[in-house]
Amino acid sequence: MNPLHLLKMEWSKYAPNGAFRFFACLYAVALVLVVYLARSIGKAATINSYGVNNPIQSFFDFPHNWQVLAYIGSWMNAIILGSLGVFMMTMEFSNRTLRQSVIFGLTRYEVAAAKVVWPMAVALAATSCYLLLGLAWEAHDEVGVHLPPIGCALGYYLQALGYLLLGTLAGVLIRQTALATLGFLAYVLFLESVLRWIFYLNVGKVRLLLFLPVQLLGGLTPLPIPDSVNQIVYSDPATMPLSTSEATAGALVYLGLFAAFFFRRMSKSDL
Repeated sequence: MNPLHLLKMEWSKYAPNGAFRFFACLYAVALVLVVYLARSIGKAATINSYGVNNPIQSFFDFPHNWQVLAYIGSWMNAIILGSLGVFMMTMEFSNRTLRQSVIFGLTRYEVAAAKVVWPMAVALAATSCYLLLGLAWEAHDEVGVHLPPIGCALGYYLQALGYLLLGTLAGVLIRQTALATLGFLAYVLFLESVLRWIFYLNVGKVRLLLFLPVQLLGGLTPLPIPDSVNQIVYSDPATMPLSTSEATAGALVYLGLFAAFFFRRMSKSDL
C-alpha cells in the first residue's frame, strides 16, 4: 500500500483525538519554555577566570545554539514523544482499531507499516519544531540566520524517531496505557542508567555499555562540550561520550531492530 495512503489513514485517526493534540501542544510549549529558561539562565550565569567574571553567553551563539537546543529537546523527545508513542499504541488495543483495520481489508503487514510510517512523520514534525525555534532564536538575537549543522538536525530526527518507536514497543508489549507509560519512563529515566553503572562497577568497564538504547539515543544530541573538557571529566575511556558517527550508526541499527521486532510482534500477536 502507498505510504502516503497509510499516513492519511493514521492522520484521520489521530488528528481529532484530544489526547494526541494535547501531547503535540505540550511538546511545543514545553520546548519553548525550557529554551527560554535556559537562555535566561545563560545570560545571567558567569564563569570566574583569574578573578574576572566572564558571561557564558557565547555558549548560546552559533553554532553552539543549535547543539544546546537539541540537547534541551532531547528531554522532550524522551519524555513527551516516548509517552506519545506508548499512548498511540495502547489506544489502538483499547479501541480495537487494529483488529478493525484487518477486518476492513488491510493485511497485518500494512497495519504494522502504518505504525512505523506514522512515527516517522511525527518525528519529522518534531524536528521541524526544533528548526523553527532555532531560526526564531537567531532572528531574535539579530546575528543573522544560520541553518543548523546537518549532524544536529539528523541526530535530532533519529532521536525523536527512536523514542517514538521505543514507546511504541512498550505499548505493544504491555498494552495497558498506565503500566506501559510507567514502564517506559522508568526504563528511560533511571533503570537503564542504574543497570549500566551496576555492570560497569561490578562486572566490567566496557565501552559497549554506551551503546545501550537510551544511552545511545542521548548521545545523538550531546552538549557542545570541548573534547579537552570531556577528557578531564571522563578520565576512563570506557565512559567517554560517543562520537557523532558512532551514535548515528548505532541509532540506525536500533531503529532497524525496533522496526523488525515490531513487525514480528504484530504478525504473531492477537490484535
